[in-house]
Amino acid sequence: MGHWALLPGWVSATLLLALVALPAALAANSSGRWWGIVNVASSTNLLTDSKSLQLVLEPSLQLLSRKQRRLIRQNPGVLHSVSGGLQSAVRECKWQFRNRRWNCPTASGPHLFGKIVNRGCRETAFIFAITSAGVTHSVARSCSEGSIESCTCDYRRRGPGGPDWHWGGCSDNIDFGRLFGREFVDSGEKGRDLRFLMNLHNNEAGRTTVFSEMRQECKCHGMSGSCTVRTCWMRLPTLRAVGDVLRDRFDGASRVLYGNRGSNRASRAELLRLEPEDPAHKPPSPHDLVYFEKSPNFCTYSGRLGTAGTAGRACNSSSPALDGCELLCCGRGHRTRTQRVTERCNCTFHWCCHVSCRNCTHTRVLHECL
Repeated sequence: MGHWALLPGWVSATLLLALVALPAALAANSSGRWWGIVNVASSTNLLTDSKSLQLVLEPSLQLLSRKQRRLIRQNPGVLHSVSGGLQSAVRECKWQFRNRRWNCPTASGPHLFGKIVNRGCRETAFIFAITSAGVTHSVARSCSEGSIESCTCDYRRRGPGGPDWHWGGCSDNIDFGRLFGREFVDSGEKGRDLRFLMNLHNNEAGRTTVFSEMRQECKCHGMSGSCTVRTCWMRLPTLRAVGDVLRDRFDGASRVLYGNRGSNRASRAELLRLEPEDPAHKPPSPHDLVYFEKSPNFCTYSGRLGTAGTAGRACNSSSPALDGCELLCCGRGHRTRTQRVTERCNCTFHWCCHVSCRNCTHTRVLHECL
């Protein structure tokens, strides 16, 4: 009763709804529902007690499973890290696909990425991988920053590492980030069908990419700035570096189907594995993205598929690549218009302390898909 006794009755009732009640639809399919907490990090609708235990009044947390809410309660400080990691993943997704027909559109509400995640296509594979990577990355970094009470820096690497350097400093806690990410993100997947296996595989591919892209950083020690001895630690990659790798794997993703061992004596667990649709291809590795359904062409609007089309999108008239008007506009052609733009220019710093600028006006040529 400790914390609850200090709260008014209506607050306690709201907390019970947020932390205990599960919407009926959750039982049917909770895949990706946790994405609905994307704006929790900027929410002011939170209460925090003297021990920094988050008492949640945020309605979007009803989208979480019982296990996910338990993980949040057990790891004070992790809620904002998860939400912040998801926000970073959304920005990265939009950046990586900014010049493609599918440009990672998002919407407010619980269905963050729209209807595309109902299909087992490449785009869904990337969404699951980058959001899983975003959570792992954010949680691992928050541990080393001291933002989560249940974890710290990774201090396991200690002592000599080479002839002229040794382990020290504060390594980002990638092991905690991967473990928490697996427990939190994967717990939203229910079932035993091909979509379930695909989502779990791509979740793990995102986490594995964060781990494999970690790099060693060092600081020199010695007289007069010499580098007689170095202290080194492990540092997370930028999420941009992770996104670059995952986009390349999106382009080379493997189309898969259920594996079949050809034995009636194989257990159900043994049968739950993915194999390439083309027998001549190698089985997907833990780093690869996988899908089982062809993507829409994303050229035109479709309410059924949840595609917005490319009409009105800006394109590059001189590019033969994916951002070029021919490919981006799907052969429909494009319109060209001019726009007068006024910007600050010729800025000068004056001691002390202000900057003066001129206003420069120029004409910008814009190309838009029909």
